[in-house]
Amino acid sequence: MKMTRWGIMGCGSIARKFRNSMDAVDNGVVSTCASRTPGKADAFASEFNIPESFDRYEDMLCRPDVEAVYVATTHNYHHECVMMCLDHGKAVLCEKPLAVNAGQTLEMVNSAREKKLFLMEGMWTRFLPAIRQMKAWIYSGEIGVIKMIRADFCFHAGFNPESRLFNPGLAGGALLDAGVYPVSLASHVMGEQPVNIKALADIGETGVDEQSAYLFSYSDGRIALLSAAVKSASENRAEISGTKGRIVIPSRFLGAQDVELHLDDGKSICKHLPNGGPLSFSYEIQAANDAVQAGELELDEMPLDESLAIAETMDRIRTEFHSA
Repeated sequence: MKMTRWGIMGCGSIARKFRNSMDAVDNGVVSTCASRTPGKADAFASEFNIPESFDRYEDMLCRPDVEAVYVATTHNYHHECVMMCLDHGKAVLCEKPLAVNAGQTLEMVNSAREKKLFLMEGMWTRFLPAIRQMKAWIYSGEIGVIKMIRADFCFHAGFNPESRLFNPGLAGGALLDAGVYPVSLASHVMGEQPVNIKALADIGETGVDEQSAYLFSYSDGRIALLSAAVKSASENRAEISGTKGRIVIPSRFLGAQDVELHLDDGKSICKHLPNGGPLSFSYEIQAANDAVQAGELELDEMPLDESLAIAETMDRIRTEFHSA
């Protein structure tokens, strides 16, 4: 079996989840890692039995046997790191959000297409069995015409002004870290971006949004009500309402296991599906790994045009923060 050799760029907590999840991928392996923090890559490689590690990204990218790279840095470095990977001819899976704004995202998309290299935003939730079941019910017309979606992702993080959640220099804030999930879910369900956006934010002492809410309306009258927070928790459920019924992900939709179909005629179906547990990135990694081996440049489940459109929507949301 052909094995795709992956490098990891950035060796923090999200990189650990990627490396652990790779154990459930049957045709991929992490062969190297790199961090600009001296000694961090060596420690990461030792912990996970990775053969090579580097203190310079360029040294890892010069390895001819590294075919694909997972970018696991903080948001503010995504653009720089992805462009560096593409310039070295590597396929790239980049942790969400693909970049901090639409301008950076467009540069990355154009570069990948010009170089004919695989690039995908790491919206891992889209590949979970429960989310695929949700989409199957929508496509089959089970709930009729979609009219509204409600979704939130809110959690309470300990306040640290230097952490990636609260530091504006690290592109912190609820929208970029948590809000991208409900915004991306709305895009996935509605199949387009909103015509009108209203948004409110509670800007904290470091200057980032600590909680924010977004109201979308679409050309045909559909509505999305979304929210995100890093200093207050919620059930993190999602509900899609249609003319014949609704689909509910009752808790933590981004790591969904339970998905429910409730029809107006009284019929209900409740499914409990695997989400991989600590290996939950494995569904996304497997899909990306298979695409790289097949020579595909992007995947239908997270296409580049949609990543760009979502980045544009998030730019519009931030504009609303400052105009409110």
